[in-house]
Amino acid sequence: MLHRSFCARVRLLACVAALAIVAGCAQNYLEWEDPDPHPLLIGPYVILTGRDGAIVGFRVLTSPDAEVAWKTADGKTGRVRARLNAGIYAATLEGLPRGPVIEYDVILDGKPVTSGKFRVGTAPGETRIRFATFGDTRNGHAVHREIVTALAREEIDFILNTGDYVQNGGRVSEWTTFFQIERPLLAKVPIIPTTGNHDLSGRGYYERFFFVSQVSKGRRYFATDWGNLRLIALDNGIECNRACAQFEYVRRVLADGAAQGKLMVMFLHHAPYSSGEHGSNVGVARAIGELAQRYGVELVIAGHDHHYERTKPIDGTTYIVSGSAGAPIRPVEPSDFTASARTEPHYVLIDVDGERITTRAINLRGEVFDTGVIEQNPARVYKPR
Repeated sequence: MLHRSFCARVRLLACVAALAIVAGCAQNYLEWEDPDPHPLLIGPYVILTGRDGAIVGFRVLTSPDAEVAWKTADGKTGRVRARLNAGIYAATLEGLPRGPVIEYDVILDGKPVTSGKFRVGTAPGETRIRFATFGDTRNGHAVHREIVTALAREEIDFILNTGDYVQNGGRVSEWTTFFQIERPLLAKVPIIPTTGNHDLSGRGYYERFFFVSQVSKGRRYFATDWGNLRLIALDNGIECNRACAQFEYVRRVLADGAAQGKLMVMFLHHAPYSSGEHGSNVGVARAIGELAQRYGVELVIAGHDHHYERTKPIDGTTYIVSGSAGAPIRPVEPSDFTASARTEPHYVLIDVDGERITTRAINLRGEVFDTGVIEQNPARVYKPR
């Protein structure tokens, strides 16, 4: 009886502690206040939908008539009605020119209320690309905003986010906080997302905010090109190998990219190789390793572990973990495959120049603490590890 009573007390204390942690996380979200008054509750932000298309998304508390008008410096213009679905407005822009900056206005009840800009790709002959990657923002709002502020000063083409945008993907208030923090950055560049384990819920907020049905026919994996760079977003479950549709889809888009001589970057949440708390995901590493070898993938970017890490080339492919953009940082002990590792909030700038990729990890003081150079990776015969 005493033993059962003691165990019951321990379980009760554990539950109380867990509830306190959850309450603390929720309170952290409630404490966020957007420092810049804005006519929109969320947005505007841009999601790419293909070679010459994009969606401008935003949310307001009322239900006005909404439009988006766009223009380029050489006189191209367009105006599109924004459709309201499940509380989120989406203006689908099509036939956009690749190369020039596209400036746009969000118009509510006939009045422009805010503006933004973006590009959908490179101009013919343009070989230089710069983008940034980070992930695991969750409820670290101060760090998240510092990273956003730093990146808003950079000249970049787009953002790759490795997931875990929020602490609890079933709370719309947390998604509101995420997009408000990101507003200075997402008003300038598109976001290319992948999903983390904290982002998913039965409410489907990730799918709604990132327009998954329009972008990728309801799949949380897809591919998009930016000049000579092919980007492949992966969903959880790639480790099922040939037994799942995702593996076959990724195989096809990689084979097509290799045939065109493209540089290729895969990105996802769970890290194939990591020296952090979660460690390497063996199933993911096996599936991605096979695809990367067969088709010559240059770079794989992940999050999930809350540190920075860059591997030595593994069968020609470099792997990066970037998961310290707000979530609690964790220690990392380098492994045999590690080229560089550090526990510190950061983001990574990635420059593509012709057939070479250069990566730079940057902390909140603006210091570059790691640099990597990645050359084009030829396809090779797959040799299981």
